[in-house]
Amino acid sequence: MTRDYASRGKDRARYLFAGQASSHMTPYRNASQLRPDGMPDGVASPSDLDFMNRSNPFFFTDRALHSAGQYIGRTMPLPVGTFSKRPGNTILFDSGGLQFGRDPTQWQGDASRAWALRFLEANADEAITLDVPTRVITPRQLPFDSFATALAITVDSNRYFARHRSADVRFLSVLQGQTSADAVAWYDAVKVQPFEGWAFGGTMRTDYIHITAMMLRLIADGLLTPDRNRFHFLGVGTLTHAVMLSALQKALREHMGDDDLLITFDTSSPSHLAMNGKIYGYPNISSTSFVMSILRPPADPVHQEWRTPFPVTSSRIAERLLVSDLCVPAITRQAGWDALGHEIVVNHNHESLLRGIDDANAIMEMPSAWSSELAPDHIIRAYRALRTMFRYPDPLTHVRRQSAAFVKIRRGKAKEGEDE
Repeated sequence: MTRDYASRGKDRARYLFAGQASSHMTPYRNASQLRPDGMPDGVASPSDLDFMNRSNPFFFTDRALHSAGQYIGRTMPLPVGTFSKRPGNTILFDSGGLQFGRDPTQWQGDASRAWALRFLEANADEAITLDVPTRVITPRQLPFDSFATALAITVDSNRYFARHRSADVRFLSVLQGQTSADAVAWYDAVKVQPFEGWAFGGTMRTDYIHITAMMLRLIADGLLTPDRNRFHFLGVGTLTHAVMLSALQKALREHMGDDDLLITFDTSSPSHLAMNGKIYGYPNISSTSFVMSILRPPADPVHQEWRTPFPVTSSRIAERLLVSDLCVPAITRQAGWDALGHEIVVNHNHESLLRGIDDANAIMEMPSAWSSELAPDHIIRAYRALRTMFRYPDPLTHVRRQSAAFVKIRRGKAKEGEDE
């Protein structure tokens, strides 16, 4: 039976897998090209790996993120794949600002803005505006050599998008910043050109006291309305952040009287782990732990004859796998999975993380007497502070009372493969 993650936890923040080009293309490749000797017994065809197809035999989700940065300069239409637009699904595209920032030689000013806008309008349901992430700023390296120039280029890109947009794409304006002061300055500059939602990037995206303050600013400025009720948090995907963002969404929906307000968050962790020969297991949740378990299964050609069950069954696809189904040597390397094996592992990791996020949210939604026995105290206290903040005259002061819990969250190591 297919697990439908689109219909679960409607009042929770939603995780979006930031999929790579290989995850877009592999389900639509010819099976004989991927495995000349035949598909594994548990996978009928490559199309079984398209998790955005409602008839998928393993699991289905209706939301994902894909980055334009993988296609900079491409003018041909993208081939049909996992992240193609289709009725009932929502594909959020990142604009490629990070990739431009990492390789400034690709940046061509208005020509890059024109390319990004055309690409996003052709392929996205929702899209993040073209920003210069503050983490790519490099002194003395033009054109992204300072906070001021990064912000100015971003503001110019926002103006360009607002002036030239023509398709029915919902754009989210990016809020960057490595410090609270920089983040507020960034917000003050971009709020004059608001779009249909907001994306949080930079170091401050995991500081929930800062996030609370920014939400209050948006409300006070009249910029959190039914027309601007989408939020996305870039590059976060741990169980802790999943439940914090769910608490924030519940509080905002209740306060604003808007059940359509939605928070999403993304990582590329499922594919990043697979690239390093690792897999997600079950969530490790207790009074002292709140993380996904990460394992390193057999992944070498020497294991090609191991017709034993896959060691973890935290996904539907893993329930049907043998170790030998993955350990087919790739032509281009002596160790690791081939292209099909890699995508099978990505599929497993993706669903395992979705399942872990479900479990984490379910525990936090339990009555206090139960959840206190099942999750770390600082996570429970932080979750409740966010969930109840609008029930107090001063929400920010209420959240700050749990500053020690939030500091502990920020200092926690990203043991789950979170993007940085």
